[in-house]
Amino acid sequence: MNTNVSFNKKDLAMTVLRLGVLISVVALTVVGQQNSPRQALVPPASCPVTVPPAHPFTPPAWSEPGDDSFWLGSEKLWTEGSKSGVWEWEPHKPGHEHEVQPLTVKISWGSVDYYWRKEPRPNLTLTGRRLDGEAPPLLLMPMTNIAGPNARHGFMLSGVYVPTPGCWEITGDYKGQKLSFVVWVQQVKPVKQGNQ
Repeated sequence: MNTNVSFNKKDLAMTVLRLGVLISVVALTVVGQQNSPRQALVPPASCPVTVPPAHPFTPPAWSEPGDDSFWLGSEKLWTEGSKSGVWEWEPHKPGHEHEVQPLTVKISWGSVDYYWRKEPRPNLTLTGRRLDGEAPPLLLMPMTNIAGPNARHGFMLSGVYVPTPGCWEITGDYKGQKLSFVVWVQQVKPVKQGNQ
C-alpha cells in the first residue's frame, strides 16, 4: 500500500465550497440579466472609463475573459475590466448606508506573487476615489480568495460597495504593485421606502 500520497480533506472541502459560491453568484447574475430587459448603460463622455488596451495582456494559467470583459494589468497585478465601463449601482435602504451588503461588485485580482495557501487573507489594498465630485470612501468586505482549476495559485477577491454613483477610479495595491482603472457607476434602482 502506498502511503506517500497526502490528502487534506479540509483544503479540498474549502476549495469546493469556494468554487460552488462563485458558480452560484455567476448563475444568479446571468438569470437576473436574462429576466430583466434593460436599456444598455453607457458612460458619459466626461468619464474616462478604462477601455481594452491595444495590446491585450494575457494572465498566466487563467481562462479567457467573459464577452463583456478584458484583462488589464501585468503579471505582478491584473484584474478583469468591463468593456462597457459601467457598473450598476443601487442605493442602500435608509438607515443602512454604512453597510457593505448588498455589494456593487466583486472584483477578482491576480498576481504571479500570490498563492492562496500561503496567504489565505490576501494583503491587497483597495481604494477608490470619485473623479467627478465628493463622495465617502468605498465600503469593503474583508479580502478573501478563490482557488480553482483555472487559477493554480488562486486569485484575490474583493467585495465592494461604491457609496455614490458617478465616475470612479479604483486602485488595487499588492506588494507595491498598483493597478488603477476607471468605471462609470450608474444607478439602476431607486431607494425602497417603508418596511421593505
